[in-house]
Amino acid sequence: MRPDKLAAYLDVGTVSVFARQIVDAVDGIASLAIHNRSGQLLWAGPEQDAAAAWPGRRLPRQQIPEHGYAEVVDGHAIHFFPLVLDKTGTGSEHVATLSLVLDRTVRSNHEQLRGRVQPFTACIERQMAINTELSSLRRLSREDQKGIRLLMDMDRLDGCAGPKEILYSVLEMAGDHYGASMAAIVLPKLGIQETMPATLLEDEQTARPVMSTLGAMLSNARLHRQVLLSDTNLKIEPIPGLGNKQPRILCAPVINMRDEVIGIFVLLAERPFSKPEVRLARAITAKINSLVRTADELSAQHQSRRGLLGHAQSVIERSANGRHAMLYVDIDKLHVVNESYGHIAGDSVIQAVSRIVADLCGSKDTLCHLGSDLFAVFLHDADESRSSTWAGTLLEAIANETVTHDGLSLQVTASIGIALVPETADSAATALSTAEVATRSAKSRGGNQVLVFRDVDASVVQRRSDLEQVSELQAALIDNRFELFAQPIYPLNDEENSFRFEILLRMRSLDGSLLPPDKFLSAAERYRLMTAIDRWVIRHTLHTLSEADNLLEVCLGSFSINLSAQSLVDEGFLEFVVDRIRESGVPPDALVFEITETAVVRHMEKAQRCIKQLRRLGCRVALDDFGTGYCSFAYLKNLPVQYLKIDGVFIRDLLENPLSEAIVVSMTRIAKVMRAMTVAEHVESELIMQRLRHYGVDFAQGFVIGRPKPLEDVLNEMGPAAAIPSTSKQA
Repeated sequence: MRPDKLAAYLDVGTVSVFARQIVDAVDGIASLAIHNRSGQLLWAGPEQDAAAAWPGRRLPRQQIPEHGYAEVVDGHAIHFFPLVLDKTGTGSEHVATLSLVLDRTVRSNHEQLRGRVQPFTACIERQMAINTELSSLRRLSREDQKGIRLLMDMDRLDGCAGPKEILYSVLEMAGDHYGASMAAIVLPKLGIQETMPATLLEDEQTARPVMSTLGAMLSNARLHRQVLLSDTNLKIEPIPGLGNKQPRILCAPVINMRDEVIGIFVLLAERPFSKPEVRLARAITAKINSLVRTADELSAQHQSRRGLLGHAQSVIERSANGRHAMLYVDIDKLHVVNESYGHIAGDSVIQAVSRIVADLCGSKDTLCHLGSDLFAVFLHDADESRSSTWAGTLLEAIANETVTHDGLSLQVTASIGIALVPETADSAATALSTAEVATRSAKSRGGNQVLVFRDVDASVVQRRSDLEQVSELQAALIDNRFELFAQPIYPLNDEENSFRFEILLRMRSLDGSLLPPDKFLSAAERYRLMTAIDRWVIRHTLHTLSEADNLLEVCLGSFSINLSAQSLVDEGFLEFVVDRIRESGVPPDALVFEITETAVVRHMEKAQRCIKQLRRLGCRVALDDFGTGYCSFAYLKNLPVQYLKIDGVFIRDLLENPLSEAIVVSMTRIAKVMRAMTVAEHVESELIMQRLRHYGVDFAQGFVIGRPKPLEDVLNEMGPAAAIPSTSKQA
């Protein structure tokens, strides 16, 4: 609370009453006072002229211990006690200090005094809290007060029988409050699609466009995770049958306890929605989630992930010689169904697969819906033969199922991974993660198949290793356990004398060892953590360079930073880069951003936009791994890069392989035509350096030139800029 606001919530009359009670309870009190945290006197007593004596007193500290403290000033013992205000959702706040001055002849133990005063300080704190709350309520507009009454009325619906009846009552109440011509709640997993008026879905000509519109809004709400509002971020055409020429839509996502968008709450009116009305709609969605939570839990019909693992682990521990299997089921290409036909169609597919899996499970088997398109099944007493047969039957049943949505027939397939216990996993948690890895491998092979995990399967082993790295990667990001290194880029042209380096990343493991990128980047790419890592690298590189005491401006050094394909397609990443560069003060021309050829070709339009924006800012761009990602150079015509980095696969055997030699010569000529410079990677001998210089390659990078060093060490070695004399000798 702001110190200057506190006086408004301090009831002087009430405080005076408490002060007299304190004087009666404690012997020898000369005066009392209340100061805010800034030391400003708010009240003194119990006599009316007591304030006159306080300006000369030493004011209490801004921060005092929870139990208060005491000190002696001019022979008087002064005891200070904090006054704390509880704030909902944000904890407590020390807002003021109660000070007691005792007569010179009185000495009192602080802890004993605190025990006597505490009941009265609690009363003062309560009085301030009440006044604060009342003041807040007085500030509420009439519209806000109506909204609060609406939410309170919805609370009384908790005793109603079923979720559909409850939600229709919510729609009626909300529609009346907003004056809406239509209101709707869509919760696909619960099979709930309620509209007000209910007759909208009874007429097929009206129901089809209404459900199509609601399905599109549900997809957008899940994609963007924000309130959709007409004239702000939502464009909607008139809906046939509703008679509104220009509908105004408010669509608020319903979010469950796991932070998933499970549905939408929609209002349609003939007028724009105000900000308080949007806030109220978000409160209503929270109420909707609360009202249907029990039904949501009951509808799952399966074990939770924790329940599955707990049950499976107990079975494994009880049967030392038993054989079991964990299956991980992933519906193939569900995202295509969602994108093509909407999430309502996707949810219909999920419900169909859930029913099929549940029907196949025996009384001892355990099923868990992990979320979205993922299921796990623990088969009791199942060896490889039984589990493979069971999984094959499930695949066949899913493939034979036809899901009908909006007159369309949707064919469904799935991928299944199997982990055998104890052959390949000795615990339930390990079995589940191992089965997931096998499923991912099955999907990478085309899907619609069963794969049993085997340690000899190299691709599966890599995925399991990647999966184990994910949590450590996330922890490393949080704990800042990444470290920046820099490797020199050497000019082969004698006229070039500037400092050039490529930024490389290392990760410090929990045991203190330093891991190279090949130990963790595979997992980062597979589990889409590259953008987070790229952001970390850019943020910390710019911070380190900004501390270089104008070194870059004087030495004209440049540092290359790699951008991943995931960052290239991330909508907010380019803005993040531009903002960080501007905030850091690092000269843009000191930065070179490296993008792989494969990423550029795969995302050509976004790559062009990114490169142009970076160049407009003053940065430079390099095409990395040149020559390995595409079979045609036609794309280079529209790619304004300043550097081509020749991949090391052509450099390592340059002296022995005529084809590599011809490719390097060709790339160098192409770069000259483009007015771009070339950088040869993985240069490991002086002879190769001489040959590259002969071909006209501009720069070389590799162990023969220099190994990576910590970035801060590199900057220290560059040293401060040498002073240049400002005078010269006279001729």
